[in-house]
Amino acid sequence: MSVRMDRKKEMYGLHQSFRGEVEPKDSNSLKAILRKLKEETGLRIHHSQTKWIGNDDKFDCDIYAIKLNIRKNSQ
Repeated sequence: MSVRMDRKKEMYGLHQSFRGEVEPKDSNSLKAILRKLKEETGLRIHHSQTKWIGNDDKFDCDIYAIKLNIRKNSQ
């Protein structure tokens, strides 16, 4: 994941996930992004931790908010 850091550009401050496409095994864009995040980062996110924000016509993408619970490794 990356963070958009240029204050002059659209979507400043938002985290952007890896780009991917909805594959036949995905029934919707949410399933596609959760699959892609797991493949690329190892993060396992349950759909209940997400909220659909909307679709951005300019960038042709769906936008989701994802709640992450990050815990420190006890080792």
